[in-house]
Amino acid sequence: MIRFQKFEGTGNDFIIFEDIDVGNIKHDILAKKVCSRNFGIGADGMMIVQKSSEADIKMSFYNTDGSIATMCGNGIRCFAKFVYENNIVNSTKFDVETLAGIMKVEVEIKKGKVEFVTVNLGKPLFFADEIPKTIDNEKYINKEIEVNGRKLKISSLVIGTIHTVIFISDFKVTDFEEIGKSIENNKLFPMKTNVNFCRVIDKKNIEVLTWEKGVGMTLACGTGAAASSIISSIVYNCDKKINVKLKGGQLVIEDKEEQIFMTGPAKLICEGRYNIDV
Repeated sequence: MIRFQKFEGTGNDFIIFEDIDVGNIKHDILAKKVCSRNFGIGADGMMIVQKSSEADIKMSFYNTDGSIATMCGNGIRCFAKFVYENNIVNSTKFDVETLAGIMKVEVEIKKGKVEFVTVNLGKPLFFADEIPKTIDNEKYINKEIEVNGRKLKISSLVIGTIHTVIFISDFKVTDFEEIGKSIENNKLFPMKTNVNFCRVIDKKNIEVLTWEKGVGMTLACGTGAAASSIISSIVYNCDKKINVKLKGGQLVIEDKEEQIFMTGPAKLICEGRYNIDV
């Protein structure tokens, strides 16, 4: 039996273990089992708390299919709440090592508990090898591609992980899953991509629905909200500080001199012991 806590951040739910409890277990197999909503605890992802030689703490993140993800915006807020409230870190400001780099985190305390978390997601990358190469290495913004016989304009960047943004006029479209899966696996993206459907409400507010690679449709995606905000500012001249409406709640994304900050909630759902059989 191994200890766990389960959290949610704007509707994304995660299971968190400490490395001391699962160090001898294959993490990819564990993730598949515990994330299963029928045969496990049920979650959108799994995180392992590990020691770091480069930061205050290290976050290892696994998708429901057992694949490793470089970063997760909603996940890192829950991770921050876990390590602070379990006295693994003692400062309200600390650094987290991820595969996407060192993330600077600040927790907001209310009545002794973490209520909101702000994460510096760093600088967005537009010319990285992970996104489509174009003529003269230009930014991949508002480029037209064909998806299942339809012509769509997409924009791609890296902010923690790979994201592609598509602007829509409303959310009455019913083929999000089909489009999301097709773009995720498009040959343009050798490492696959998350797909964000974004509706601009006004210059300060947008609405986003995300198809996550290795997961599917989700109630929220923190880095997807950030990617959508960045592209909305470029394409529609939206403000540098944007409220992002998600199915699972709301995030605030702010661009401060090309450093992207995400602020949002993190909540403990439950804790207990998992009967491991791997």
